[in-house]
Amino acid sequence: MSKLTIYDLYGPTSLLNLERSIAEGKMPTGPEIASILEANSDEPLPPWFIEIVVKSLRGELKKRAGRPKESWLSEVRFAIARLEYQRVLAWLQKRELSSGLVGWAAVRGKDWWTGPPHERAARIITARFLKHMNWRAFLNRISSQQSAPISPE
Repeated sequence: MSKLTIYDLYGPTSLLNLERSIAEGKMPTGPEIASILEANSDEPLPPWFIEIVVKSLRGELKKRAGRPKESWLSEVRFAIARLEYQRVLAWLQKRELSSGLVGWAAVRGKDWWTGPPHERAARIITARFLKHMNWRAFLNRISSQQSAPISPE
């Protein structure tokens, strides 16, 4: 028996990786199945994989409805970005009061150095931590996650 490598466990054409992702509820696409089938054609294929291929060919392989669940890593990354946003926003607000937001010559032409302090902070944070998200989506997500104030009855 040959030793398993990291690529065998986590590679894009790994049967073990596919089995793990299916267990997490992520269904493979047609091109992903084709790549996995092509890469593993020299060895016997497990029955669960053959079942996936058959369902895919028949058009019975469906993804779960709705937005996919975010990984814990993306949740942690967002939490860090949110904390950093508060820090950068406080710095920009203080800077605006003391010396203005004209900025240094090196940052004046940058797209993230425009707008009011909350926009600038969001642009800086998304450029640094959340490249997949634009600054408006970041601010919307932050505002939607804030708890509503408790009103006295």
